[in-house]
This record gives sequence, structure tokens and C-alpha cells, in this order.
Amino acid sequence: MSIEELQGKSPFDRVYTSLPKASNINATEEAAAAVTVNDWFSGKKSILTKFVVGTIDNLLLMGLKQKHLFLRHLGFSDKVVVIDEAHAYDEFMDAYLVRAVEWLGAYHVPVVILSATLPKIKRNRLLTAYLEGKYGKNYKKLLVAPPDWEDTQAYPLLSVLDGAKLKQLTHFEGQSDQIPVTLDVQRINQDDQTLITALLQQLSEGGIAGVIVNTVKRAQALAALIPNDFPLMVLHSAFLAPDRARQEAELQAAIGKDGKRPEKLIVIGTQVLEQSLDIDFDILYTDIAPMDLILQRAGRLQRHQTIQRPREFQRPQLKIMSINGFGDYENHTEDIYSKYLLMKTDYFLKSHIELPDDISKLVQQVYDTTTDAQVPDIAEAKASFVNKVEQKQYKASQYQVDKPALQQGQSIIDWLTRRHTTVATDQQVAAAVRDIQETLEIILLQHTDEGDFLLDGRSLDKVSSKEIAQQTLRLPAAVFHS
Repeated sequence: MSIEELQGKSPFDRVYTSLPKASNINATEEAAAAVTVNDWFSGKKSILTKFVVGTIDNLLLMGLKQKHLFLRHLGFSDKVVVIDEAHAYDEFMDAYLVRAVEWLGAYHVPVVILSATLPKIKRNRLLTAYLEGKYGKNYKKLLVAPPDWEDTQAYPLLSVLDGAKLKQLTHFEGQSDQIPVTLDVQRINQDDQTLITALLQQLSEGGIAGVIVNTVKRAQALAALIPNDFPLMVLHSAFLAPDRARQEAELQAAIGKDGKRPEKLIVIGTQVLEQSLDIDFDILYTDIAPMDLILQRAGRLQRHQTIQRPREFQRPQLKIMSINGFGDYENHTEDIYSKYLLMKTDYFLKSHIELPDDISKLVQQVYDTTTDAQVPDIAEAKASFVNKVEQKQYKASQYQVDKPALQQGQSIIDWLTRRHTTVATDQQVAAAVRDIQETLEIILLQHTDEGDFLLDGRSLDKVSSKEIAQQTLRLPAAVFHS
């Protein structure tokens, strides 16, 4: 079985690079069952292999006008596409996701979309995009669905498109591994030193504390306040790739499902701790964020039920930071997330959350515009939010391929006609499906009188080019633009 890892850092992924090359495998039954990497499927041809694992960007690029787009469409047209964490994309990325799903519908490709915190408006948009891609604009005449399908807030919920028939399942046979949990939620407003002092006191008899903040700078500032003799792990996106991979492995080994938990530990990180890591905190501190992300972070709180916890943490505690008052949030938070979503999250966030029963209700309350009237002083923040959404959607539309045309006689000639600038470099292509500021990727090395070295002290003469290329770091625009 040949598999490709479709992401920019795949040459540095130890698991991926450890897989045998297909050219080195003999044609035996045992070899046929092996997972291998075929060098022919490299670069732009990677998507053509049978099994592909990649970041969301590679799917979003289905909707972007760029050279060799037909290869990407050809590759996805015979796959079963699984999209994880579908809630995690902003309005700009969503515009490309919807267009990609339309094309997948046109190709009749089976699509599985996963999320524990998906707003119903986004769920409905994805379902209708697939239907429109498959059946055209008249899909509503064919659609057979429950009368309330657009407003369903059940949790868990499975929405299934079987041709033009929509089924929604809310009851499932068997036993769930998600045990009902009550979270005690408290808003705190403390300066950083007071916060760390209180946290250290809480852990005086042991325990694992997670601190998830919204910026790398804030994570670094809090980490600097932890005493040198207290166990600490820090994880954010500004580490070198090898260092981050090593830290993630160490974190899993310490507080993962089968980890050897230390007596005490503080873990400080950014959004990289939100998802995909199966780790368990006794107590969690988090900066305010939109409701779905708060709930994702809370998913790392007392996740494993078999752990014997210190007396202080018999009930899971969720501490919400960076709230100076209702509608007044720290600048580092408002720079990252819309004030409109923060205000609605702040308003609807209760002092006790029942998991999993409250998940869907809380998410829908924040993202459903019909609840806006309940939130005081929301008008200005909402107007700003709507304006930014419209700007993002318009910006995304400038580089999008057109919708699938199902009329007989239509072809793909001129489907790449661009209204604006050509998307040229790989870096520009990647940035085109993410509404982010330009960044600069650099390689960090030490230049001394004794020669050139990696940051860990190894001489460049004694390491491979691949090891040198691993020492990359992305600098934000603020660093290199005056």
C-alpha cells in the first residue's frame, strides 16, 4: 500500500521518512500489504497516489486558480475524503472549503467531515455545497430531508447524504466512551505574577495544570515567571520543527493516555494544544476565545477517567483569563479573535458546563445570529464582524475557480482565467488559502570564530542538508517590515 504525506514538512517527519521505499520492496504478498512510499508520487504528483495524508491546505487548493490544478482535481476525484476539525477554519478558508466540497460533490466523491463543535450554519453550508455540486442549483427540488434539518442541535449528531436524501441520526447503539462530566467555570482577572503564584499554590500537593493562551509572546512571558525548580513544558508554533516534534512526544509520554504522569507539571502553550493531542490536565487555565475553541481546549481537561487525581482536583476546573469586564478583553485576544464572538462567548458561558450535553447548545448560541438580541451592547462589534467577514469572502473570491458547471457541453477550458495577479510561488499559493500576514521562513544557524554550527552545537560539516533544513523558523511580518 503506497501512502503520501502531503504537507510541506513531510521530508522531516520521522514516521513518514522511516517508511520503506516502494522501489526497495520485493513483489511478495507480505510486501504488498506493507505501507510504502513511492518516489514517483512526489511534488505535484503526490495527490495521485491511492492514500494521501495532508493538511487542510491541500484540499482547499482545489478551489484556487493555479497551475496544474487538473492534477489536484484528478487526484481527489477517486478518493474518499476525510476532513477533520472542520470547525477550525475562518471565513476566508471556509470560502475555499465550500468550493472544494462543491467540486467533490460534482465528482460524486464520498466525503466525511468531522467536528465536535461545528456551528449549524457551517454544517448546513457544507451539506448544501455538496448537494449543489452534485445536482446543480435545483438540488432543493430533489432533496428529501427532515423538516427541521437546518436547525437540529442534537449532540452527538450524524448527518448523512444518501444521494439526495438527508438522514440525521442522534441515537446510536452501543456504549459511548465519553462519560458525562460537569466543568466548574470561573472567570479570573489577575496580573501574570498573581496568576502564577496562585497556580503554584494550587499545585503544592501535586497535579498537572494546562495554561493555553492566544499568542506566543504571552506563553513565553508566563513561562518566564515559573521558578526554575518547578517542572515546566512549553509548546507553541515558534519552536524549530525538530524541537516541537520532540516536545510533543515528551508531552504525550508524560500526560498522554498511557503516559507516566509526574507528580507536578505546568504545561504552557498556544492553540497547538487545542486539538490532535491526546493529553490530560487536572486543571485548565485558558484565555477567552470563541466558544467552540474554549470547548476544544476543555476537551484536554480530565480527559482520561481512570487517573487518580490529587484531592484539589476531584472536580474539573476551567479558569477563563483575559477578561477585564464584559466586552473588555486583553488586546492580544481581540487581535486574534473577533470581539463579537468573544462577547457572545462571554455572555453565554455558564459557571457550570455539562459535557457532552451542553456542547452543541453553547456553540449554536454563539454562532446563531438570532441570539444577538440577548447580548447587551453587541451592535458595534457585530457590524465590525460582518464587515470583516464580507471582506474575507470577497478577497477569497478573487482567486477561486468557478463552481462546477453541470450543463451538457460545458468544459474546463479557461477555468483558470484570472481576474487579478497570477499566483506564482509555492509560498504564495499556500498563503492564498489562508488569510494571514506574509511571513519569512529562515534557517537558524550559529556563526562563530570557530565555524558554523546548528543551535544544538553540531558543526555544519558533520550534519546532512536535511538536518540543516530542519532548523527553520517563520518570522512574522512585524519583524522584517519597518
